[in-house]
Amino acid sequence: MALTLLDMVELDDRDLAVLAVMVDGRANPYLIREETGLDKGDVNTVLVRLARAGYVEQVTRGLYEITEKGLETLQE
Repeated sequence: MALTLLDMVELDDRDLAVLAVMVDGRANPYLIREETGLDKGDVNTVLVRLARAGYVEQVTRGLYEITEKGLETLQE
């Protein structure tokens, strides 16, 4: 199996904080902002990066859930 650029994403503290919020279920950007203290722009940037790398997926407009890959990352 070849590694792609998306497999090599290095997660920072903001990424991990967003993933931690999503462990309990689906979350929207407002909830993530409330739980993490990140500003709106940071939350949107993190969600896009995590979705492109396969750690979260967008369920509907403004609603995200963590993937198996995201859960495995938090367990490490």
